[in-house]
Amino acid sequence: MSTIAIRVDDELKEKATELYKELGLDMSTAVKLFLTQSVKTRSIPFEIKDSSADDLLNKRLTDLIMENAETVKTIDLDNSD
Repeated sequence: MSTIAIRVDDELKEKATELYKELGLDMSTAVKLFLTQSVKTRSIPFEIKDSSADDLLNKRLTDLIMENAETVKTIDLDNSD
């Protein structure tokens, strides 16, 4: 059996320890699960995403649409006249 030593922010460790305790795990078991799943899938076992980048992109797209959109006052969808 090998030992892995990692450095993490105190607050991150505290929050992770709380979460894993709620899930019935300890830190060692949680890390083993992560490593096992990484090897099994040959990947990081979750999506890594920068939500702030997505938010910025969505805002820019919305701004572009609003700048280039024609104003529509009414649309008559009822052709019963």
